[in-house]
Amino acid sequence: MSLKKFALRKTLLLATAFGWTGYDLQHSVMAADTQPAHTTAQRPHRGTPQHAASAHTTAAATTLQSRAAPETISVRRNRAFQFSAAQHEPDSTSHISAAALIEQHVQTVNDLQRLVPNLTIQTEGGSTSASYYLRGIGLEDYTQNNMSSVMTYFDDVAYPISSMSTGQMFDVSAVAVEPGPVGTEHGMADTGGEVRIDSNAPTKEFHYGASEDIASYARSKTNAYVSGSITHNLQYRIAGQMLEGGGYFRNRDTGQTVGNANMGALRGRLAWQPDSKTNIDLIANWSQDESQSGYGFVLSDPYSSSTYGTQPRDQNIYNTGWNLNPNFAHLVGISPNSVPNNHNVTWSIILKGSRDLGFAKLKSITSFAQQQRHEYNDRDALDLRSGDTYFVGESNVFSQELRLEGRPMFNDRFKWTVGAYYNRTRTFGANWFDMTGTNPSDPFIRDSYHNQPAETFDQFVNLSYKIIPSVRVNFGLNHETDTRQIVDDTIVQYYGATNTNKMLMNGSPFPTFGAITNQFSGRVGIDWRINHDVMVYASIKRGVKPGGFTTNTTVSEVQLKPFKPEWVLAYEIGVKSEFFKHRLRINAAMFYDDYHDKQILGQIVIPGQLNMGLNPTPGIYGSYINAPKSTIWGTEVQIQAHPIRGLSLTQNIGWERGTYDDFQEVNQQAVQAYFAQTQTYKSFTTNYNGADMGIPKLTLNGSVSYQTRPLLHNAYTLTFEGNYSYRGAQGWQPRATGVYVIPAYFLMGASITFKPRNGQWYVNAYASNLLNRHYILSETFATVDQIGYAGAPRFVGGRFGCDF
Repeated sequence: MSLKKFALRKTLLLATAFGWTGYDLQHSVMAADTQPAHTTAQRPHRGTPQHAASAHTTAAATTLQSRAAPETISVRRNRAFQFSAAQHEPDSTSHISAAALIEQHVQTVNDLQRLVPNLTIQTEGGSTSASYYLRGIGLEDYTQNNMSSVMTYFDDVAYPISSMSTGQMFDVSAVAVEPGPVGTEHGMADTGGEVRIDSNAPTKEFHYGASEDIASYARSKTNAYVSGSITHNLQYRIAGQMLEGGGYFRNRDTGQTVGNANMGALRGRLAWQPDSKTNIDLIANWSQDESQSGYGFVLSDPYSSSTYGTQPRDQNIYNTGWNLNPNFAHLVGISPNSVPNNHNVTWSIILKGSRDLGFAKLKSITSFAQQQRHEYNDRDALDLRSGDTYFVGESNVFSQELRLEGRPMFNDRFKWTVGAYYNRTRTFGANWFDMTGTNPSDPFIRDSYHNQPAETFDQFVNLSYKIIPSVRVNFGLNHETDTRQIVDDTIVQYYGATNTNKMLMNGSPFPTFGAITNQFSGRVGIDWRINHDVMVYASIKRGVKPGGFTTNTTVSEVQLKPFKPEWVLAYEIGVKSEFFKHRLRINAAMFYDDYHDKQILGQIVIPGQLNMGLNPTPGIYGSYINAPKSTIWGTEVQIQAHPIRGLSLTQNIGWERGTYDDFQEVNQQAVQAYFAQTQTYKSFTTNYNGADMGIPKLTLNGSVSYQTRPLLHNAYTLTFEGNYSYRGAQGWQPRATGVYVIPAYFLMGASITFKPRNGQWYVNAYASNLLNRHYILSETFATVDQIGYAGAPRFVGGRFGCDF
């Protein structure tokens, strides 16, 4: 074990010296049972009826005002469903418990796509950046300088830079995924929706525990927490996680195994109740990622060059390659013996407060988050010096939200919420690219860097009114002003065999460009509660996402001109229902999205002849563009059942289609063919009107679990669990064929757990990707070839832990 790994592990051990934990299937803290009443993942907006919570929720609920309920709760498979209050909300939000996260081996936010219909979360170019797509709405953003179309919230705090939330999936109580548009109830407006993640709150009673997960490829995951009271009105919680090993990639030339994780994270929470009407919650997060990552395989047809010969397509998707140029390593400040890896540190401080004013509850959420990213990736997966990149990012976000949640009026018929949200984001990004292998006669290394300040200010109001006891109308409005700039965007190139000749490609930094978004979002809807267990609803929503900038390898001011905001008009009808005394739950929704100015990472052509001294240099360049008009429609069904004692079944179905109604894109082949004949670049476009958008059309996931009756003197139980997920083919571009289509894949998992009835310890054996399917998660093209990023092979492991 390296000194760096030892130090990281030692830090976690010291921080959690009073105990260890790992949440698991049979003893996890259930989100509906243990979180404060006003959590992000299951918030009581739109006037949730007080009777909506089931009996078990009422009995076990833990709030900031009263934390007497025990944290460890034995999960019985024949009880009422979780998230019962959400059945009274007129939306199609997917709720995921802590137990389900463990069952499905969710380690990062990317893994959530295996549990939620019509959700896609993918790595960008092998980096830690995650791009979200919900119901087909999303943005591919490698440099993370633009706001995601699907907003991530952690403990009520919005993360406009999604990479900041990737290391926080531990000690989680619940996750909620809500399709958009959103923004009329809290936080920021957005088009695609939001992913809300809540961590476990402190408890008044003293609890501690431990878990260790050991699996194939020497993977080890350790979780820990300790929670209790300092005084009668002050509680604490400390939790940590360590993840190591698990590398399954192989250097095709040397046989070296790479891809090992080396991640650590800590979280501390303090909850204080100075009086009966006031709650204050202080949360501190820290995470560090020193993992080997970013390994792709050659997916495209063989690449040939006079210098390097032919590079064949990989037949083994776990093969990879790289070739770090010592000059490149020296310039970026890493060891010439480095393998592709991360060196990322993220931390945040959150201060939440609430005060009961009588007529309303006032809530304040203040946050400051900072991240430093240093990531070395090889984006051609070859033993060539043509795709090595080194990304440096330094970002910080300050945010403040004030929300007033009114007390119900007119005999509980009218409910209201008003609020305002502000954030200030500062981002610096530098993207180094080693191009010495693409043109050996004139080798160079390029550094592209920029600063981007941004501010966003939202005001929102949400109202609901019961026309009659069973019929409610809903209204929400958001006004958002977003201003952002790109400042000092500069390209520097280092020429020569030793790359010591430095030259500003554009002579000086490009001019400052700005973008302003000033628009309204909103929603109107109606719901009808046919009886206590069946509700139907309909809604129309309008959502807006701000525009932004292209920042990767700028060669022309044309690339820096901001792309426009996107907006969507979304129609949805749905039903929420439970039958047979809460043994069967069926929720379903149908949606239709009228999508305008979709933001796409595309291409532009700078016309002209080469070697004519033109500035900018003619050629084909990547740039964000807007697709004027597209349409997305589909359906979602979520089913849960407890047919007999101990047996639990779930099934989620997502089906959707998307087409471009008005979209023209650069025809790269035609441009290159014209250049080959005339030595001149000229723009040619292809009309993609009516073309499929490439969204995975079918997503399925489900699980089955059976817990036996007590065994061995009525003291122990066995639980058998199985799960699966299916994801349809995804096109990487309009009318995609061949290597530009990610094939469909099917995954299975299984586990068996043995534990005492009191749930104080457990032993578990499991297998993920049980059939050992080889599948592709995402693709990218950087320089000379199309590369794919492989999903994990079969992992077989064991997990044991205690919880007191």
